Amino acid sequence: MIILDFWWQLLLGGVLVYLLCNINYAVLISKTFKKKDIRTCGSGNPGTTNMLRSFGFGYGALTFALDALKGVLSVTAALLIFKAVSGEYVVLRFAGYFWGMCAILGHVFPVFLRFKGGKGFATTIGAFIVLNPLWTAVFLAIGLVLLFIWDYMSVFALFFATALLVQNIICFVLDTAIVSSGALAFFIVAVAIDWFVVIFAHRSNIRRLFGGCENKTGTGKLFGKKEK
Repeated sequence: MIILDFWWQLLLGGVLVYLLCNINYAVLISKTFKKKDIRTCGSGNPGTTNMLRSFGFGYGALTFALDALKGVLSVTAALLIFKAVSGEYVVLRFAGYFWGMCAILGHVFPVFLRFKGGKGFATTIGAFIVLNPLWTAVFLAIGLVLLFIWDYMSVFALFFATALLVQNIICFVLDTAIVSSGALAFFIVAVAIDWFVVIFAHRSNIRRLFGGCENKTGTGKLFGKKEK
């Protein structure tokens, strides 16, 4: 299998991506500009939604952009490097998914923060904007509608991750190059891990959703929507 010919390059790069994505911008921004640690504010989660609730739209948007950039740069680096190293379509695609997965793992489970990071939504968006821009844009648009209607960021994230999982698996199965290479399972495992990590990170949100006590994001205020 051609992917296994590049196993050490994929693994080495993946480890570097994981370590670089341990950098938590919510913590850095909150400490630098607000002189507070976001982990002591609101829900305590060092991510976009808590930054939005605790410090306002500007800081939330900046955190989101930088976290998404982790995914964008990780996947872009994989595609560029393995285009030079291999040039094979299947290797390029898998490298993108694998390093994207490593970026998400690094953000959600950072070893330097005792494995307590953000929830991976923004980094997932960044990775898949590069991997699959059309469907990512479609699912983002639908997710934004859901966010506007219900004002739960967790609903947006769970819908987005699940829709991407299903869509990508269908595309993998229909991609004759991937199937004929014998690498189908590798692709499915990579995208399934992405989905599982996002779902696991949102487990407390899922419990609150079912319990009817999930916290609203507050994005309705940005559109002049009155809170009930």
